[in-house]
Amino acid sequence: MTDIHDVRGLAVLGLGRSGRPATLLARRRLPEARVWAIDEGAVAGEVRAELEAAGATVLAGPDVSGAGGAVLPAAAELLVASPGVTPASPVLQEARRRGLPVWSEVEFAARFLPNWLIAITGTNGKTTTTALAGRIVADAGLPVAVGGNIGHALANLPDAVPAEAVVVAELSSFQLENIEAFRPDVAVLLNLTEDHLDRHGGYAGYVAAKLRVFENQRRGDLALLNADDPGTLVAAIPGGGRRAWFATGDGVEGQVAGVSGGRLWVEAGGRRHDLCAAGELSLKGEHNLQNSLAAAAATAAAGVAPASIARTLRTFPAVEHRLQVAGVVGGVTYVNDSKATNVDATLKALTAYSGQVFLILGGLSKGSAFDGLAVATEGLVKQAVLIGRAAPEFERAYAARAAASPGSAVPFVTLPGLAAAVTWCAERARPGDVVLLSPACASFDQYRSYEERGEHFLRLVSELQARTDGA
Repeated sequence: MTDIHDVRGLAVLGLGRSGRPATLLARRRLPEARVWAIDEGAVAGEVRAELEAAGATVLAGPDVSGAGGAVLPAAAELLVASPGVTPASPVLQEARRRGLPVWSEVEFAARFLPNWLIAITGTNGKTTTTALAGRIVADAGLPVAVGGNIGHALANLPDAVPAEAVVVAELSSFQLENIEAFRPDVAVLLNLTEDHLDRHGGYAGYVAAKLRVFENQRRGDLALLNADDPGTLVAAIPGGGRRAWFATGDGVEGQVAGVSGGRLWVEAGGRRHDLCAAGELSLKGEHNLQNSLAAAAATAAAGVAPASIARTLRTFPAVEHRLQVAGVVGGVTYVNDSKATNVDATLKALTAYSGQVFLILGGLSKGSAFDGLAVATEGLVKQAVLIGRAAPEFERAYAARAAASPGSAVPFVTLPGLAAAVTWCAERARPGDVVLLSPACASFDQYRSYEERGEHFLRLVSELQARTDGA
């Protein structure tokens, strides 16, 4: 196992949200080591100036991937790769060829974080559960820092948060695939369904990356699992952490959070504590019931009092871009679920909104088939509205379903983009209907992020409201 303090030459690859703070952290905490900051694309002038002022050597663009091939300095002993760096990266491949350790930014940052750490992963619900757990700790009056895949990159936290703070981290498969010794006190797996198949070479590779969150846990650590999720139930959980379960029912062996008689409970101090009625939860939908139980169990393990947990569960607001009500225009509810970037996330959204739904689908496919979605939306969706690069794939799935079951298939229409989709839905939706942006796809065909896509949807609804109010 690599001792970070023995490293005398370190390269950071990818200088975005994770790589920039990782480079600065390396310069602060490893003053004797030489640090190279590498990006195979362009680097903004202010970023270059900041990193060079800190003492890093910046290599970018043609300096890295020109005709001479990938540049990885000969003295580099370790490569820290940002999550956006793909396996096809020439620099990453060169590091593998030379047998260098390759760490994620999460692995690197954790070497400098003595804090109690709650790590939350899964296919869907990570952002909501992480934000909810962070709020529970904060509302209890305890120091907390939320980071990872949301908020701050973990490399921003050393030297910025006190050692007694609880760190709550959302972690993606991209961040977990290159860990070595990363060990959370509480590791939470919310669910496992198909996602990022293009990155991991298939479902097995994706699951293997997710399960790495548990592999370094020891006795005394907690591995918190969802007993309602079929993917989690069959997964071979590695590591030595204590297995514990949350479920929307009761009676599961090893269960530490659940629902009995319509009321949520959590185990703390060796006994059950009543929290609140399921109907009192501020977050709606079956998936958010699971997310609430996971956050309750994780924060109870961190020492938060059950009564404080219950207060936050009743008041926590929806996370941006995840079942966020954008507005009600002419009796039609517009819902921003831009963070639903895979099929399972969209199906979970339909547990909160179903029936008279105009469902906006599409974007950049991650490699999953959409035939199952075409079937599953029957009876839940009034109209499928298809946009983006994946629209032809959705068309084939819905057309095949219409041919096989013309009486129950969901009608569909293909439009050029989100603005056209919102306009088309607004012209046809009636009071009581829901226009739901839950794309089941990534955003990168038309937007820089799911957040940008969601913000565009919010603006479109706001403009629609202004036109309606002025009519």
